[in-house]
Amino acid sequence: MCGGFARIDNWDIHGNDILPSPVRQPDYASCCSQCQTTPECIAFTYSPSSQRCSLKKSMGSGGYSTGDSLTGYYLIPNIPVDARWKQNGVTVAGGHGKGSASNQLDGPEGLFINDDQTMVIADCWNHRIIQWKMGDTNGQVVAGGNGNESRLDQLTRPTDVLIDKETNSLIICDSGNHRVVRWSRHRGTTQGEILIDNIDCFGFAMDDQRYLYISDTGKDEVRRYQIADKNGTIVAGGNGEGTRLNQLNIPTYIFVDQQQTVYVSDNWNYRVMKWNKGAEEGILVAGDQGQGNALTQLGHPNELFVDTLGTIYVAEWGNHRVMRWPKGAKQGTVIVGRNGREEGANQIAFPTALSFDRHGNFYVVDRGNHRIQRFSIE
Repeated sequence: MCGGFARIDNWDIHGNDILPSPVRQPDYASCCSQCQTTPECIAFTYSPSSQRCSLKKSMGSGGYSTGDSLTGYYLIPNIPVDARWKQNGVTVAGGHGKGSASNQLDGPEGLFINDDQTMVIADCWNHRIIQWKMGDTNGQVVAGGNGNESRLDQLTRPTDVLIDKETNSLIICDSGNHRVVRWSRHRGTTQGEILIDNIDCFGFAMDDQRYLYISDTGKDEVRRYQIADKNGTIVAGGNGEGTRLNQLNIPTYIFVDQQQTVYVSDNWNYRVMKWNKGAEEGILVAGDQGQGNALTQLGHPNELFVDTLGTIYVAEWGNHRVMRWPKGAKQGTVIVGRNGREEGANQIAFPTALSFDRHGNFYVVDRGNHRIQRFSIE
């Protein structure tokens, strides 16, 4: 799987080294070239001052380097525009019917997959965040699960979650309590803390500078926050509900690329919008042909992913499918779904979230069937 490298300044990517010790390379490009021509290299660190090039075949949690400043780079897969996936998915979490047992989910919404392939799931109607290691049959509750009220040890209908690696914590959209909360991942944590209150949050993303982007379905906008900032800055929408290019209508999930471009699932406008950094209006990149199931249409788009080629992948809640829209295309193609919404391996019902791993396999939150499905790239 070919790919491009995303840069994280002053960040030492930990992991299993391919070489027994760092090698000297004259510049970043030479280190990058060596990584790309070395089997299994998915990340590397390079220090210009010492010309140290360290190649990685896995990624650990990462951490700030002491001493010499290292700059880390990790691989983002370039998925070929004609890639195909197996049409029968494999259940990797849930799939035992609707329920609250440790092997069950109830209306899951958001999904985050960590570098070690651990899944963190916003288990919406169980009012909890559950962590699921790949290959396990049971998950572990890591936040909430204590009823659906507003105490700090409780969540109400969480819709999205991500891991903030710098603080080793979960950031959670606690939508029913109109707040964003943070829960430490350290052992013994029993409650969270409020980061932002009085917000109709639904989905969010974090860029490599640790800015947090949050969609607000009540104000039809997306704001960017620094951690501990209560107000934020509008980066998309914010001009009332509507269909104009500077408006949104129930924005749900968002994706932010390395240039801080914001892609928004404009759910009730049945479209995906792209907002460049500093822009006052968005650019239509998918849909906007009304609600329907034609290849030019989107039916309530939810979570989306944009690869390094600019191809958009979007989970369609209303059409029970996942669509691929190449950059500049006027219509998409169905990559999975559209086979009914029962519990078959080739079926998904009301998909809400999706995520890719470094190999190009993707994972879908099959909300209606209370499970997470993995579809392997062919």
